[in-house]
Amino acid sequence: MANLIWNGKEKNGYLEKNEVGTTPLQILDLYPSKRITSILPENWQNLLIRGENGEVLDRLVDDFENKITLIYIDPPFGTGGEFNLKTQIGVEGEYISNIAYTDKWKEGLDSYLTFLHKRLSKMKKLLTNEGSIYVHLDWHVSHYVKLIMDEIYGIENFRNEIIWAYPAASVKTRRFYIRSYDTILFYSNSNDYIFRDDPNIYQEYSSRVKNALKKDDKGIFYYRGGSHDGRKLSRKVYIDNEGIFPRDVWSDIPYIRANTKEYQGFATQKPERLLKRIILASSREKDLIADFFCGSGTTLAVAEKLGRRWIGCDLNGNAIHITRKRILNIANSNNLLDWKKKYNIDANTFKFLVLDNQNNLSVFPKEFLSNASQAPLISKIKDSLKFEIKIDQNDNIVVVELTDYKNSYESFISKKIRENVFSFSDWVDFWSIDYDQNQKIFKHSWSSFRTPKRKQLELKAAPFCYEKPGTYTLSVKVLDIFGLGTQNSYEIKV
Repeated sequence: MANLIWNGKEKNGYLEKNEVGTTPLQILDLYPSKRITSILPENWQNLLIRGENGEVLDRLVDDFENKITLIYIDPPFGTGGEFNLKTQIGVEGEYISNIAYTDKWKEGLDSYLTFLHKRLSKMKKLLTNEGSIYVHLDWHVSHYVKLIMDEIYGIENFRNEIIWAYPAASVKTRRFYIRSYDTILFYSNSNDYIFRDDPNIYQEYSSRVKNALKKDDKGIFYYRGGSHDGRKLSRKVYIDNEGIFPRDVWSDIPYIRANTKEYQGFATQKPERLLKRIILASSREKDLIADFFCGSGTTLAVAEKLGRRWIGCDLNGNAIHITRKRILNIANSNNLLDWKKKYNIDANTFKFLVLDNQNNLSVFPKEFLSNASQAPLISKIKDSLKFEIKIDQNDNIVVVELTDYKNSYESFISKKIRENVFSFSDWVDFWSIDYDQNQKIFKHSWSSFRTPKRKQLELKAAPFCYEKPGTYTLSVKVLDIFGLGTQNSYEIKV
């Protein structure tokens, strides 16, 4: 078998023992489910993790070695570009763009391949024997990564090179053929892998077949033509499913546009129907799915809707925030098994974790400052963020209202952004309440937040009823449009 060699390649892709850090994963937030029942195990809580995924993978090995059924990753493609996400300012203001991630590599292709090789090797340790991994790429590096995957997972475990073909955006070039597809490499971890014939993954019939479908008392059919001895023949072909088992070219799934309901404002967001096919084919209900470049959270949202457990990870704090809101708002998204209907079911419980050494990373976007040289000052302002709330209490019932938000960075923000802020609430993107915080973990009992399709922020929470007399610590957490957060606590006596 041919192996790929590059500068900096390690023998097996794993960090040596003395290189592995000891920084623990720290639980910051708990998002309890509002569901009455769930098909997931009682003691399971889905995991959303912010941190460098190489380190996160090292931390997960002890608890999840050989326990993940399916890994899908959509890593950087080695393009050399930068990719944005959009944040809404208030209800009437404009969107502001921020860099979601950069796909630039200091040492070029060598450093990119080393980066991916290490992580793909670590992911293999987490897969069950019957597990699979899908790696989503494009023309830039897919041919290199194919050789790396052959080396790590075995050329005998290569199952498909899936072509996701989509309509190309308007491209003015006439110097080469327009590029309009991505490549997804599908590998199993062994020959004994899960692959399910589920009608919900089927591709639609061609327009020719759909237009020819007829119905009689035996079912739905079309006429298949032919000839014999110069005579035209035709016979009825009855169909059991509304489509055909998927080929390895997927041209029936459109890419995400800003006017689609699932749009999250993330430049490289993938469609839920793409992940639906992958997850239904390569896992069963209650199986554990993971995405270590989770971006806008498509894999996690689809896993949630299809009754799978999930682990998601990303280094970018804004991407994690988008994913958090997407999962919390999942009841208002499309039903994957009946796309024209709402899903209408609340998310299962999930936890938000961080690598302890990355908890205080600054996420303030320098490009929104009136003067970029002020960035070091801005990075120190988190402790000066302030908000005010009003608590109305009537016996054991409390109503909390957000009445003001102040920041110390407003004068440093560019004029274009300040002109789109009409109220204190326009600075706020997300706020949440823990009515009984009794430990360091913040339990989100109620929250309000903006999404691309729901820009209004509720400033008054629904009434909350304390069931027993006592003294409680009510905590409020506020995150602004730049991802900067602050938290206050208040004593409630019932």
